[in-house]
Amino acid sequence: MLTSKLFIQNLQAGVKPATGCTEPIAVAFAAANCRVHLDEGEIEKIEVLVSSNVMKNAMAVMVPGIGEPGLQIAAATGALAGDATAGLDVIANIATDKIPLIKTLAYSGKVTAKIAPVEDDLYVEVGIQTATSDVRVYIAGSHTNIYRLEKDGQRVIDHERPASHAVSDLKNGMQQVTFQQVWDFAMQAPLESIAFMQEADILNMTLAEAGLANDYGLKLGQSLLKNAANPLGQGPADLQDNIMAYTAAASDARMGGAPLPAMSNSGSGNQGITATVPVSVVARHVEATDEQLIRAQTLSHLTAIYVHAFLPVLSAFCATDSAGMGAAAGICYLLGHDYDTACMAIKNMAGDAPGMICDGAGCSCAMKVATSTSSMYRSVNLAIQGIVIPATNGLVCESIDDTIHGIGILGTKGLKAADPAVLEVMMAK
Repeated sequence: MLTSKLFIQNLQAGVKPATGCTEPIAVAFAAANCRVHLDEGEIEKIEVLVSSNVMKNAMAVMVPGIGEPGLQIAAATGALAGDATAGLDVIANIATDKIPLIKTLAYSGKVTAKIAPVEDDLYVEVGIQTATSDVRVYIAGSHTNIYRLEKDGQRVIDHERPASHAVSDLKNGMQQVTFQQVWDFAMQAPLESIAFMQEADILNMTLAEAGLANDYGLKLGQSLLKNAANPLGQGPADLQDNIMAYTAAASDARMGGAPLPAMSNSGSGNQGITATVPVSVVARHVEATDEQLIRAQTLSHLTAIYVHAFLPVLSAFCATDSAGMGAAAGICYLLGHDYDTACMAIKNMAGDAPGMICDGAGCSCAMKVATSTSSMYRSVNLAIQGIVIPATNGLVCESIDDTIHGIGILGTKGLKAADPAVLEVMMAK
């Protein structure tokens, strides 16, 4: 019973709608909350300070509804058009007449963005000044966790600051469970308690359709379905083509500035897309019932949360790969296979691409989403034939849980030097 409650709480907290890449959205959220407490008057200055991982993930990604990237755009959008009560959907509804004002403010020289001298994986600090007031918002630990808000030097909100690498109670709880418990919950939970997971299918497939219908980002999803125009492609799209195309198209749309929400996972829209869309495509292919779809999405997202529980909230490990492990489990279930097959599929993924590096959010994320999805497809294909990478290889262990823990060690300890190296290249461009 306690484990079921933990799983429901993690799904409710970790699988949420988010409009736009969550790092610039966190800046927009902080700016919107600043604006709520400011006195009336023209904005004279916006100062943005963020941890290096937030900077890395915000430099190239498009802000939805605006069509331009960067923290200056994100901060100006939150300040002038954000809904401070909407969480990660803070800029989901931008009035058209606000867009010229946002761009004017962003490029006026009044908005600055710098790396904060902090060790946090996720840290956002936004200060906004008018002629008569000065408000500053501090976020750490998660994208919408405001631990302090100051107006004119007085603390309006004052909570304990999360430790630099703090682990939440929910995340700590997931570190104590096993993949067998995750599988059993998804199979046995009362349907009404997990029915809300169907919204992931609705939101992320809508995003995929938008990516296929419009020219967002790299248009990778579109290109994967245009076999006739591709000399490398032959014949009509097969199931693997459709899985990769729809998943990449959803990422194209999200990273390309589509004004649509993604259902996120572990604070990431691309992780949510990768956990959702392959499962949705296969569910349609096998003509799954609503219950099968809901249980498959529950299994996929909860598995992704379980794997990510051993990783930092932001790191050099591209966690679309861990989200793809969730999709592998969900697809094994939809194809009529069991827990042991899902274990083999996840182990195969662990032996394939655990070192895929996150080099910041942007249109190239669609490529990484496609890479993770391709790995997932190949790994499931091997698993359903009874083939698994042996435990003598790399990160693959005899135990599925030890394998997952090993991925966490790689992402937490092994890739520490990668982030500053990537950021050095990005900042020098």
